Parts: sequence; C-alpha cells; structure tokens
Amino acid sequence: MGFHYSLQKLMDIKEREKETAESAYAEAVRTFEEVATTLYHLLKRKESLEADARARLEEQVSILDIQSMQTSMLFLQEAIQKQQLMTQQAREQMEWKQQQLVDASFEHKKHEKIREKKYMQFTLEEKRLDQMQMDEISIQRFVRQ
Repeated sequence: MGFHYSLQKLMDIKEREKETAESAYAEAVRTFEEVATTLYHLLKRKESLEADARARLEEQVSILDIQSMQTSMLFLQEAIQKQQLMTQQAREQMEWKQQQLVDASFEHKKHEKIREKKYMQFTLEEKRLDQMQMDEISIQRFVRQ
C-alpha cells in the first residue's frame, strides 16, 4: 500500500498560488526597474541640461534662448515629478507582490510540513504492521515446531 496524502489537491493549489506569486513578483520587479531606469535617465538629462545652461549663461545669451532653456527645464521637471510618482507606485506594487509571495510561500511550506508529518506517520504505521506480521509468522513457526 502506497502513501496517499489526503490534502494533495490543496497542496497542489498552494503550490500553484506560490508559483503565480513568484511570477507576479518578478514582473513587479521588472516594472519597477524599468520605471526607475527611466527616472534615472530623466535626472541625468536634467543634470546635463543644467550644466549646459550654466555654461551658456557665462556667454552672451539672448532672452529667447534663456526662455527656451527655462521652458525645457520646466518640462523636464514635470516629467521627473510624474516619473517619481510612477516609481513610488511601482515600488509599492513590488513590495505588495513581495508580501503576497512571502505569504504564499509560508502557506505552501506549512502544507509541505503537514505532508511530511503524515508521511512519517504512514511509514511508522507501515513498520509497525510489518513488525506485527513478522511476530505473527514467528509465533506460527514456533507453534508448529
């Protein structure tokens, strides 16, 4: 008689939930990295634009050029603010998905432990039954002699 775990279907469901949580977390990490990289590039672009503006202001610059630089800076600053918000949202989503993964992993591990205990009980019972059969065979052989 082989071991059959009565809650195997539940354990399979918990394993699928864990795998789903793992893939969702990986996707959230990827999204966060993309959004954060975009923010990084915007900040580098702003830094470059500021350095260029400082260099140009040391020369003679027309008011139209100054207005153009200022407009570019304002546009870039708005883009940075939007990207910072998106980065924060992506970070929160990633942390939430991570918590879901931790919870799903905990549930799966709990069911694995229960299954292991049931298997240990099964093997102990099998050994006990085998020993009883061996004892019975020994008694029968003794009686026949």
